[in-house]
Amino acid sequence: MTLHECVNAIAALIFIIVLIFCARPLLRLLEQKKSGARDGQAGLSLVGQMALDRTRRLSVVRYGAREVLVLTGGNQDILMDWTERETFTSALDASAAEDVA
Repeated sequence: MTLHECVNAIAALIFIIVLIFCARPLLRLLEQKKSGARDGQAGLSLVGQMALDRTRRLSVVRYGAREVLVLTGGNQDILMDWTERETFTSALDASAAEDVA
């Protein structure tokens, strides 16, 4: 292998490595667009879950700045109203702290 061929191989390897590192932010941007995220924030996310018994589960779901409490399982699913002032997670943390005390 001549010096010229070695330089070409090294240049091609460097080009591929740079291309991979430059493609990562583009792929993240496309993934956010695909999931419906806006301004770097996910639109819909699961904050937490707690199993109440074998069939029922209590979940806190966040959409933007709002949160909703969902009780699933059993005969009927229940959806609590949206909150803006106080989040369900902070209320659950406060009630857990009172239970410990």
